Amino acid sequence: MAQQQPMLGGKIEPMSNVTYDLVTELSNAGEAVEVLGTYIEDARKANNSDATKLFEQIREDEIRHCEMLRNLISSEVKQGKF
Repeated sequence: MAQQQPMLGGKIEPMSNVTYDLVTELSNAGEAVEVLGTYIEDARKANNSDATKLFEQIREDEIRHCEMLRNLISSEVKQGKF
């Protein structure tokens, strides 16, 4: 879904679908990291080491995904594509 984004000089240009998708996925991954922190605490309180370990691994994957998305967004900004 293309979104509108302001450009210099007040001209409005559509945001590309890929740009929108990257930003949306970064937001979703960031929210997942936060929620997984709660799940980890719940599993620890329940003394469930298997669930704790699983949620920690998933959280680490989400953090890695955030880093991947940030790197690509940064690269696209430098290339003027963002």
